[in-house]
Amino acid sequence: MDQGTLPEGFEALEPFVSDWVLPDASARMAKRQSSSIADIRRFYDAIVPRGVEALDYLRQYKLGELTPQGENLLKLMLSLTELGPAVEWYDNPQVYDGFPISRIRYVRQISDTAAQI
Repeated sequence: MDQGTLPEGFEALEPFVSDWVLPDASARMAKRQSSSIADIRRFYDAIVPRGVEALDYLRQYKLGELTPQGENLLKLMLSLTELGPAVEWYDNPQVYDGFPISRIRYVRQISDTAAQI
């Protein structure tokens, strides 16, 4: 039997994997900036009701020990943290009264899923 890209029980979120499972913070920020608020809301409305359940699932593992499906779920939740303000505060993918996104430069990327020592 073919394994999905998310842990069992999270199949309803599968349609969002290809768009919102992203490699790092820079990619998440760029995705939010380049998405319509309608697309952002579709993802937001699907994942927020599953947030507590997703966090409960992820708490069972240490970073570096997640399955590939668990890593995908974690990356979906990280995308939610990036786009939450677009829905909750701005109703816009852009941050129009904050620090300009174009000026943010990451000098070091830390893995989202590797063990942190």
